[in-house]
Amino acid sequence: MAFQFVLGRAGSGKTTFCLNAIKQKLLEQPDGAPLIWLVPEQASFQTEYALVSSPELGGTLRAQVLSFRRLAWRVMQEVGGTSRLPIDETGKKLLLHRILHKQKERLRRFQASAGQTGFLDKLNELFSELKRYCISPDQLEQFYSSRFVSGGDASGTLPDKLHDLQLLYGEFEAELSKLYLDGEDYLTLLARQVGESAYLRGAEIWVDGFHGFTPQELAVLEQLALYAGRVTMTLCLNRPYAGGEQPHELDLFHPTARTMKALRERLDALEVETEASIVLPSSPPARFRDTPTLGFLEAQWEERVKKPFRPEPEDNRLPAVRISAAVSRRAEVESLARDVVKLVRDEGLRWRDIAVSVRNMESYGELISGTFADYGIPHFLDHKRPVVHHPLVELIRSALETVNHYWKYEAVFRAVKTGFFLPFGEAKERKDGLIIDRHAMDQLENYVLAFGIQGHKWMKDWTYSYRTTLDQDETQASEADEVFLRKLNACRRLVAEPLGALQARMRRKATVLQRVEALYGLLEQLRVPERLEAWSQASLTQGQAEKAREHAQVWERVVDMFDQLVELMGDETMTPETFAELVDTGLESIKLGHVPPTLDQVLVGSMDRTRSGQVKHMFVLGVSEGVMPAKMPESGVLSEAEREQLAGNGLQTAEGSRRRLLDESFLIYCAFCAPSHGLWLSYPLADEEGRSLLPSDVIRQVKRMFPSLQERLLLNDPAPESHAGEQMEYVARPDKALSLLMVQLKQWMGGAPMNAVWWSVYNWFARQPEHALKLKRMVQALLYSNRAKELSAETSRELYGESIQTSVSRMERFVACPFSQFVSHGLRLKERRIFRLEAPDIGQLFHAALTKFAEQAEREGFDWGGLSAAECEQRAALVVDALAPRLQGEILLSSKRYSYIARKLKQVIGRAALMLGEHARRGQFRPIGLEVGFGSGQPIPPLLYDLDNGVRMELRGRIDRIDRADTEQGTLLRVIDYKSSSKALNMTEVYYGLSLQMLTYLDVILTHAPIWLGHEAQPAGVLYFHVHNPVLNARNGLSAQEIDSELKKRFKMRGLLRADAGTVRLMDGGLAEAGGHSDLLPVALKTDGSFYKTSSVASEEQWNTVRRYVKRTIREIGTSLTDGTIEIAPYRMGQATACTMCAYRSVCQFDTQLDGNAYKQLTPVGKDRVWEMMEQKAASAPRSAGTAYRPRAAAKRPTAEESRIAEPEEENAADGPDNENGGNEQ
Repeated sequence: MAFQFVLGRAGSGKTTFCLNAIKQKLLEQPDGAPLIWLVPEQASFQTEYALVSSPELGGTLRAQVLSFRRLAWRVMQEVGGTSRLPIDETGKKLLLHRILHKQKERLRRFQASAGQTGFLDKLNELFSELKRYCISPDQLEQFYSSRFVSGGDASGTLPDKLHDLQLLYGEFEAELSKLYLDGEDYLTLLARQVGESAYLRGAEIWVDGFHGFTPQELAVLEQLALYAGRVTMTLCLNRPYAGGEQPHELDLFHPTARTMKALRERLDALEVETEASIVLPSSPPARFRDTPTLGFLEAQWEERVKKPFRPEPEDNRLPAVRISAAVSRRAEVESLARDVVKLVRDEGLRWRDIAVSVRNMESYGELISGTFADYGIPHFLDHKRPVVHHPLVELIRSALETVNHYWKYEAVFRAVKTGFFLPFGEAKERKDGLIIDRHAMDQLENYVLAFGIQGHKWMKDWTYSYRTTLDQDETQASEADEVFLRKLNACRRLVAEPLGALQARMRRKATVLQRVEALYGLLEQLRVPERLEAWSQASLTQGQAEKAREHAQVWERVVDMFDQLVELMGDETMTPETFAELVDTGLESIKLGHVPPTLDQVLVGSMDRTRSGQVKHMFVLGVSEGVMPAKMPESGVLSEAEREQLAGNGLQTAEGSRRRLLDESFLIYCAFCAPSHGLWLSYPLADEEGRSLLPSDVIRQVKRMFPSLQERLLLNDPAPESHAGEQMEYVARPDKALSLLMVQLKQWMGGAPMNAVWWSVYNWFARQPEHALKLKRMVQALLYSNRAKELSAETSRELYGESIQTSVSRMERFVACPFSQFVSHGLRLKERRIFRLEAPDIGQLFHAALTKFAEQAEREGFDWGGLSAAECEQRAALVVDALAPRLQGEILLSSKRYSYIARKLKQVIGRAALMLGEHARRGQFRPIGLEVGFGSGQPIPPLLYDLDNGVRMELRGRIDRIDRADTEQGTLLRVIDYKSSSKALNMTEVYYGLSLQMLTYLDVILTHAPIWLGHEAQPAGVLYFHVHNPVLNARNGLSAQEIDSELKKRFKMRGLLRADAGTVRLMDGGLAEAGGHSDLLPVALKTDGSFYKTSSVASEEQWNTVRRYVKRTIREIGTSLTDGTIEIAPYRMGQATACTMCAYRSVCQFDTQLDGNAYKQLTPVGKDRVWEMMEQKAASAPRSAGTAYRPRAAAKRPTAEESRIAEPEEENAADGPDNENGGNEQ
């Protein structure tokens, strides 16, 4: 029963002392009393490897390396205690979740916090801490009663917190004591059983690698000191401390001095013999005998005033301490990877000779892991990872969400995309010839999105067909449609049947056991274990051992969670929603820890947890202010002041943030003194968002110790002006060097110089057969110009044919951007249909409703102008009700929200009908055609164009409304287009070819009037009618007359009319002979019958001009289109661009930063000037075939210079050599 301390500074050989002592005992007596080397759990693997790999030992039967927890298990197996069921962190959180919900109404402080994310974790951490510090529920309850109930001092938040904590903690312990053994109770049980263990009686124990102990661990050490043969404890401490001696709070070794003091006091109380402490020599410590720089750093670290290091003049070795500043964390980690590769490649080190330490694993863990994988560096990340990303976890969560929340799209397809619903263990092609794969599931998703399928609709076969217009009737499905629907329904059954079975069992009133069985039944039905095994084997085949283990571990942990759910609360009745919350809590708490896959690998760990063992080089990343030393936020259940209050009354908890901040210096000291050959420090200058970061004071301290130290600047890419040696540091691995070579070549192409190193790298890759092809492709990518090559005449004819049927909107799209037209009409790509009401759907409904309204007026013979507002709204409601089932898969009938929208749309259409009735009442124009089609097989023939390249073009379309008025001078026709947004006829857009539709429609009916009407007709105008329900602003209220007047202003039609007072008065009889402003039309008459300049009118000559101009423009566009022009050339006019509402930006990849990408800049033109320009162009010679149509950039009239520049640049660009080839093929 002897106890001895072995003390020494970092690197003095404490672990070697233990190893040598154990080896000596084994060599002297291989089969004597047990030899136990007790180490922290995270150091057990390295320590055991050091012991078993000793060449002089033939075996280690007598010696064992154990952690406290493994020792507890060893003793429990011997003396009993393992009959209780172990419960892990997941099980504890499940139990706490239940207790919180059960006791929620009795809670005072935590009632609101009970359901918050993260509170369960904090509560579990606190209960674990209370156990480690030997605070029982009874002690907590006793303190609460004596201090706040009997004492009457109930100020502050602590009384309410303690009330809730003693309530929750007491029930938590009571539930555990029935059947379960908490991992935090192992050491409490061990302390009781040490005296009963024959294994420990007479054993020799070495306790190594610890800096401090919890009261729980101290209780175990007390018992070991009483019953073991001998206990030797090492501590990183510079000198012995007696039991009553108090270390200074700023002492570097305060944590270990405090530990020795506490142990000495306990040993003295137990009257255990304490031998004289052994203090290992440290001048310098053994680890640094060959590295005086690191020895100096170790010796000086505790000094407040650091002395500068003076190296020996003949010392030409590489510097043992290096400091680097990186422009970003990524640059910092990339440099780390290059340096690690260089050490192994050039210095002959093994991977295991190198370790990486960080203070905040969250910022660096994934970045280091990904970068090391890119550089081929084997590594072990000492960090437990959550599994919420794993497909199995996502399947469980989304399946429960699906059946509990009406089969919402997001939940269903989160489940589908896990891959568990695809056929498994059989051919993808079924007996019925259908191929069910991921592509088929993608089609299923598109279909569900298009028709808004959810809830009970999943349970029956789908027969919905895609409808493009409201007047399209249901037709007999084609054979292809039937095959498609068969395939979709096969996919539907694969998803709906297992989830439907789960839903049927979840809907019943059931216990937790029954719900777990239902969920497990789903996993069995989907053959999850077999799939995971297959995935694991596939990962092994691909060399992904860690991923393979993850698949196996996740299944085991999920099944363990199910078992604990059943054991903890299997007989409780629970609602499906509460059960889903409970399962979610359990899944979120699952974290996987990995065993190091190989012996030779780089260790990556956090400074406060990882034990690096004997390494030669240590890289410490993120040495920034606020990170090292770390900030200590008060984020727990108890505040710093509350902890001090508890400690003052004998309930000692973990150290507060102030003491932990002071102890940071010791952690930094241990990390910096871990390597024997080199310490590499680095810090980032900015975070991921570009915010600047400052170096830690630690950096300044090291610089004061080593004033000759040169700080490196780490860049993402090598600087052009850096010398060859620095450039060569970036050449570490072929793949990464090739990526950097491309960056250098890109800069060189931009005119920057390129170092000769990179030309050597280029030549090396070019000579390597395994890299030459990749180099060629990457160089081709550098030379890529984002231009679309024009289609050849043959390809264009094959795509469009010798005869083409087209629409005006397609012509306008071509002018806006030729590539957009090619993608939408040539390749026929379509946007994904989504079951939601969008502007085009509303516009379609407005068109159809107003057409039906007009048809009813004609059929029933009622006077539209004589309808009241109520009658208009009533008729509008009936029309919308008739059309609603035909709009977007019955979207207006699908929910209460859409029913409300339908009511608002009825009001809009009713108000629009009322205003159209006002037009009918005040005018003499009457509709003669509604939704009139022109084209082959339509009431009006198409416009035919025999293009210069031999293609015959047929222009077709559908006109919303054609009105007619007969006069002494002849028949007048006007076109009205219903718009769901405000629209005017912009003559600049007409000139450029961006707005041709309305004028073309008018030209169609005028051209074919002899055929359609039997006689010629004249143009009356084109008008846009804005269908809306305007909101009127009235500060002091408006009279009925004022409201009527304001509404008419808001509904005023816009467009272009015939410059004839008589014609205008036929449209608005309210215009007096004396003139005035029309509140229905965009015109105003003077007293002499002429028009104000602001009126949107055109003379007969101008109408003839614009008709010729539009025809010519359409011919030129058609020729250019069928010639194969598909350039990526969106227009820009002011703030408007073709890209704003374009659905194909992801296809064209248009970017003004790319070579060959630029907007067609179009200049707005004045009203008078635009008519002059159209007249000039209409009178000029037509554009020849083979010349691409481009809208000419027009200039303002005032300056000759502007007029001279506007047009030729576009022409020159069209004729230039770049356009001849079109750049690289898209």
